[in-house]
Amino acid sequence: MIPGLKLKEQSDMEKGFIFNDLLCVDCKACSAACILENGWTTRPREIFTFNTDVLPCLPVINLSLACNHCEKPVCLEGCPSAAYSRESGSGAVVVDEDKCLGCSYCKWNCPYDAPKITAKGTIEKCNLCYPRISDGLEPACTSACPTGALAFGPMSPVSNPVHKPAAAPEWFPDKKLNPGISFNGSGKRNSLKIVPGDLFSNEMPEEVNKANPFFSSWSLIAFTFLTTTAVSLVCSSLIGETVIDLRMLSALLSISAVASLFHLGRKFRAWRAVFNIRTSPLSREIALFITFSAVSIISILTGSPGVLVAASITGLALLLVIDSVYAFSDNSVKTRLHAGQTFIIGLVLTSVLSGAVVPFIFLAVIKTGLSVRNIASETRGSPIFTLKFFRIALLLISVAGLATVLDPDSAILLLMIFTGELIDRLLFYYDFDPVNIRTSIDKNLNRAKDEKKNG
Repeated sequence: MIPGLKLKEQSDMEKGFIFNDLLCVDCKACSAACILENGWTTRPREIFTFNTDVLPCLPVINLSLACNHCEKPVCLEGCPSAAYSRESGSGAVVVDEDKCLGCSYCKWNCPYDAPKITAKGTIEKCNLCYPRISDGLEPACTSACPTGALAFGPMSPVSNPVHKPAAAPEWFPDKKLNPGISFNGSGKRNSLKIVPGDLFSNEMPEEVNKANPFFSSWSLIAFTFLTTTAVSLVCSSLIGETVIDLRMLSALLSISAVASLFHLGRKFRAWRAVFNIRTSPLSREIALFITFSAVSIISILTGSPGVLVAASITGLALLLVIDSVYAFSDNSVKTRLHAGQTFIIGLVLTSVLSGAVVPFIFLAVIKTGLSVRNIASETRGSPIFTLKFFRIALLLISVAGLATVLDPDSAILLLMIFTGELIDRLLFYYDFDPVNIRTSIDKNLNRAKDEKKNG
């Protein structure tokens, strides 16, 4: 065990990490101590640096950060398998690897990039060294800090209100989780640096794009789009009084279910995904998918109108819950009002499959407005701008075709509409951007550069 100082008696104030950016030299002693103490295979504690290029117009700020064991831990609330819990003695938020699915939902939800994916596909994260705290010792990281930049102790309620901690850098993410960290540095001038600095590589580039699931979520795209198509088939059958092909629906649901497994680090633990229905949108999504699949197939086998109504209602509820999974991680206007939301796509496909031309045109106009609003932020000529422009063109052609000469049952028209809706779903994942300290640093640094350049 790494030597540690005895802690003072617990005061009325909550204890947590206390960080002074003016004293941090990026020596990584805290990160090394964390790994050695707990035997991690990842780096639960990292040093994030703002302005790594040491631009003269901006401050260089180091931040040693691991799990902040927030008052409102979204990792714990969102975990579908109930792998997270709060340790009663220290208040530490800990994860049980044996219960973890490796779904990475906690990585989406945590703005501090605390959960780390192991080679086994499960999650590791800082556990606040709660066995040491139980013995009256400090966490290993604070004991190892040679400059006193990182400490552990009582935090003043004034310096840690229920929002972003006072004196935190402006790029420190704020999701109103009340993180267990306070700052007593200025955040306004250059931090101390080790000389020569080229002996130590910066840790930031390692996972810069991993917070955005667009780069690794083909399985989720397949699951959500195929599920939306299945719901649309059931709902259109109710509205248009058509008979659903049992083999087609079963194939859609089966492929959706199998595709979703490829997103998991531990596929054979998928049965645990419904263990946290009370607080996890992802857990509710899986529970509703299973319910919808069973009820919709029963409706076909029995031919009961009442069961078909129940299947349609369950399906629409499922689409709303799928959208809530992403809103839980990224509740921005861009995500909530996106043309690629599964509920909107479901309504569009239902109207087309049931032959309801007027509702389709109404929905297409709404989607066109959302798409035009969305494309405004893209750089002209970029691949994404071209794809978004193509999507808008498909919408307009589809509306014009239905409103004039094309038959609603035209194979060409259906192909255009389904292709366009799939593109919308792809673009949703591209635009989906959960709050994360890595991207927050990049955005603030770029904004600061622009302000200096234009100021």
